[in-house]
Amino acid sequence: MTNKKSVVSKLVFLVVVLTLISCCFLGSTFARYTSGGTGSATMSVAKWNVKNTNDSISVNFSELSPNKEAYVGGDSFKGEFARTKSTAKTLAATIKNEGAVDALVTLTVEGETLTNALTDDWGSYSEEAIKGMFDVKFYTNTTENAEGATLYGEPVNVPKSNGVLYIYVEVTWTSDDETVFGPTADARDTWVGENITSVGYEISYTAVQNS
Repeated sequence: MTNKKSVVSKLVFLVVVLTLISCCFLGSTFARYTSGGTGSATMSVAKWNVKNTNDSISVNFSELSPNKEAYVGGDSFKGEFARTKSTAKTLAATIKNEGAVDALVTLTVEGETLTNALTDDWGSYSEEAIKGMFDVKFYTNTTENAEGATLYGEPVNVPKSNGVLYIYVEVTWTSDDETVFGPTADARDTWVGENITSVGYEISYTAVQNS
């Protein structure tokens, strides 16, 4: 009987010990310190600000005149004798990049306009034929220097942070072509001088990110 009590006492003691041990493990599981929080991350967007500094992009050449030299092409048109006269390079617009990234600027000439003092009367000529006498080229430079400007071909990179693209335009008056030359070309030049008061062009541009 005494032995049974001793065994029971030992079993009870063992259960108590195991219980205490398990409580220690459970306590460490449920009482572990934890912490957390919330926050935010932001990234600024590079500024895009490319604009024409003029109210519009246009150039009007009202002081055009033909080549003053006499025709020397003989009885038929020969390209090497064609008479032409070009204006000086004229500043048409400035495109400024005030953004935080480089911009690739593409230029196009929208259309040619003639101001005809006779309104719709083109005499023995057509409007398209008269327009064909004039050719426009435009030049670009990233500094304000007409002489150093280069003939526009490929889109131009305008640097970020106040880079500027200067656009210059030059117009050429061609007196002679394959069908009109000699005295006939002189007469056409005279008609244009008497009736066409101006030749104008509209220029547009597009800009895309380049960095």
